[in-house]
Amino acid sequence: MSAANSEQPPTVTVVIPCYNHAAYVARAVASVLDQDYPGIELVVIDDGSQDGSIAVLEALAQERPFRLVVQANRGICRTLNRAVREFASGEWIAILASDDFWRSDKIRRQMEALRETPGARFCFSQAREFRDETQAEQGRVFPRRVLGGEVLERVFVRQHVPAGTMLFARSLFDELGGFDEALREEDWDFVIRSAAAGPLCAVPEPLLYYRAHAGNTMRTAGRRRIFQQKAMILSKNMHLVSPWRWLLAIGVHFAHDIVLAALRRRGA
Repeated sequence: MSAANSEQPPTVTVVIPCYNHAAYVARAVASVLDQDYPGIELVVIDDGSQDGSIAVLEALAQERPFRLVVQANRGICRTLNRAVREFASGEWIAILASDDFWRSDKIRRQMEALRETPGARFCFSQAREFRDETQAEQGRVFPRRVLGGEVLERVFVRQHVPAGTMLFARSLFDELGGFDEALREEDWDFVIRSAAAGPLCAVPEPLLYYRAHAGNTMRTAGRRRIFQQKAMILSKNMHLVSPWRWLLAIGVHFAHDIVLAALRRRGA
């Protein structure tokens, strides 16, 4: 990890993409600015919100300065790529959804873990899911087990990396060409390609608070469309694993998203 022994800690650029989260984005921003890691740079990029998010962000930026970028809607992958390529100066990049928030030691704990994991350029942690923010500490922790090291075979079959916990080297982002703008969801494809590039580092603590609400992407998208996106990701990355691993992954997700979903509908 570069600059691990220098007096100045490596800068971590945090990117918050915002889309119609006026009710939640202030909590996300505060959780970044309140981190106990000293080298934080925050970039918030609004992706064409129509609900008052921009006014909320402009007021926040007056109180506690950070870089605010406002653009017409481009979608999550194009938005993240723009934020990193045009506005991030950090050696490390972290992503936080505008409806979630972090534990105050999230970045520090991950940077410590990276120093202790030779060769790792990607770190993640557990997360805690909640619906009522007043009871966030009682929420379900996921994944139940964190799997670090050489985990390509595992993450190819099942995405166990909460997107809002991802912290990765800018060099890895550049090497992979960023997020795939042909996809609607950014995280699983990036995790697979990162795992193919080297070991992943994991912190077995819930450092992210994941807000479950009716507007979550996985709740609003139909299971068939979700499976189609998964199949695209698995097919584009099938050269990274054996044919049997690819077939297993396709089968697992077809059974979950198509077969089980159909059975649930019939039983409803």
